[in-house]
Order: sequence, then C-alpha cells, then structure tokens
Amino acid sequence: MADDGVLRVARGALRFFLIANLVAMAAFVLAILLSFGFTAVLEARLLAKYGPSLDAASVVQAMRLLMLAAFPAGAALNLIFSRLLAMVATVRDGDPFTAANAQRLQTIGWALLVLQALDLLLGAFALWFTTLHVEFGTWSPSFGGWIATLMVFVLARVFRVGAAMRDDLAMTI
Repeated sequence: MADDGVLRVARGALRFFLIANLVAMAAFVLAILLSFGFTAVLEARLLAKYGPSLDAASVVQAMRLLMLAAFPAGAALNLIFSRLLAMVATVRDGDPFTAANAQRLQTIGWALLVLQALDLLLGAFALWFTTLHVEFGTWSPSFGGWIATLMVFVLARVFRVGAAMRDDLAMTI
C-alpha cells in the first residue's frame, strides 16, 4: 500500500510522542531525586506561600508520591505509542487485519485501563492535597476515557475475528 500522508503524519507523531514520553519520565526521575536534595527549599517555599500552619513535610511527601505515579503512566503510554507505531507499519504494508494487531490492540486496551486507574488515583491525590490545604488542579473522572478503553477492547476482538476469517478464507482458496 502506498505510504499516504496520514500514515506519515501518524508515524511521525507517534515517534515524537515516544521520545517526549521518555524525556518526561527522565525529568520525573530527576525531579524526584532533586526533591530530596532540596527538601528544605521546597518546604520553605510552601510555608512562604501557605503560611506556618501548613504541614510542609507532608505536602512534599505527597508531591513525591504523585511524581512516582508518573512511572506507570509513562510505561502505559510507551506501550500505547509503540503498539500504535507497529500497527501503522502494518497498514502501510497493506496487511492490518492480523492476529498480531489484535494482540497489540488488546495491549493498548490494558494500557488504557491502567491510565484510567491512574486517573482515579489522581482524584485521590486531588482530595489529599485539598485536605493538606494546598492548591491542586480540579479533577473529574474521564468518562470518555472509560468508553475509549472499552472500545479498544472491542476493536481488539473485531481484529482477532477478522484475522481468523481472513486466514480461513486464505486456506479455502
């Protein structure tokens, strides 16, 4: 199949996202490590902003735990981007309805499920930061994300059945 513009853009975007994700994960590692060396500075800044009644040590601990949650998110995103990149290659080659792509979609579904669970964890962090009396962005559950996750699992099944049907057809010819 000819390499059309949409596939070129998708391939380029997915490669960019893979690299950006790895850079972001490295930045989180650095931020967590630096947070230990600069604990006093972080606590002083928090106390200056929120006042002396703030439990700054707990806020710094919460910040570190929140940054740690980025690692399973980064791993899930890496799975999604790399599997999509492999699927784009099969589309470019003209053979997307394969058992391998069905498995890739299922892996993407599981990675999306991890991201949805982490989104719920983010809601817990939002509540925790609120109880610590620290500003935190608003949070609401991602119903669209849950629907997309379900849709990807269904598509994985569609691909699996389609690949089996194609294989059966190839054997009868």
